[in-house]
Amino acid sequence: MDKYKNGAKKKFKPKLDQQTGDYKANPFSESQNALANATFSKKERDEFFTEAFSEILVELFQQWIKTEPHCTKEREYLYHVAMGLGSVKERLIQIETYGFNQDLLDYNRSQEGDNNEGE
Repeated sequence: MDKYKNGAKKKFKPKLDQQTGDYKANPFSESQNALANATFSKKERDEFFTEAFSEILVELFQQWIKTEPHCTKEREYLYHVAMGLGSVKERLIQIETYGFNQDLLDYNRSQEGDNNEGE
């Protein structure tokens, strides 16, 4: 993460305001830094979820292999657990991605719906 920040600092230096003698904020530099943070976070999140859920799915598959072919209820149960795990993963990613903004996003969507009804 530091390599992105240091690279951005070298490339985008803040400009000195001649009237006040202070440095102006460089929105492009700040946006580049935010993009680097977001990219890093997404990569880490993807790696975490992929590793964690892959291990669980492998364990479920190993249990499935150990079952006898005629044990259909046990096999179906393991299958449904694996499918449920996918739903859990999707929901966790959604919560982690949206965080506390979910209520605001839902509110904005409902407002858009209200505005479209009046047209």
